[in-house]
Amino acid sequence: MAVAVVGLLVTGWLQQHVVQHFQIALDYHYIFAYALTLALGLRLYLLVSSPASAANWRDLIPSRRSMKQAMAMLRFYVSFGRTPLPHWYAHSPLWGPVYLFIFILLLIQILSGFLIGAGHHTLFIKLYVLHHTTSTSIAVFALLHIISVFLHDLKAGTSDVSAMIHGYRIFKIEKPDITTTVQTVSLDKLKQKKPD
Repeated sequence: MAVAVVGLLVTGWLQQHVVQHFQIALDYHYIFAYALTLALGLRLYLLVSSPASAANWRDLIPSRRSMKQAMAMLRFYVSFGRTPLPHWYAHSPLWGPVYLFIFILLLIQILSGFLIGAGHHTLFIKLYVLHHTTSTSIAVFALLHIISVFLHDLKAGTSDVSAMIHGYRIFKIEKPDITTTVQTVSLDKLKQKKPD
């Protein structure tokens, strides 16, 4: 999906700004569009067909608890890492709403692109404007996503993201300070019999 999206962004830009290569850019644009359609269709199928214990469509619907965690994660990104990074051991709580938003944007792109390709330029709205605006939103999101990935990996110190590349994940385990509440009992005292 990522390769198809990048290919679509590049070929879309070429169509607008390098007129002499318009037709070849358009041809490749459709190839990437079909690849994205197939990849997104497979991803959505897996999202719906996965068991409840795996990541499935229910995880995209935010709950009150997950929204609170997602907002803490969003504060971390917006402050460029100046606020505390929330800890979790699986997916970021922000991924559900963001994935839902991206899936909707990609579906809008695919639908508007194929309608434009079929000769429809207006369907209650100007399809070119919708297609261009949505592609710009996806490009901005991709750039922000890359920045946030590096920021997250740098600030977390747990290789949350770079583990996808090198395969090793680091977990920080914070041990509570128990020096003041520790009570010791000698084994000899435990062995003593209590008087009858």
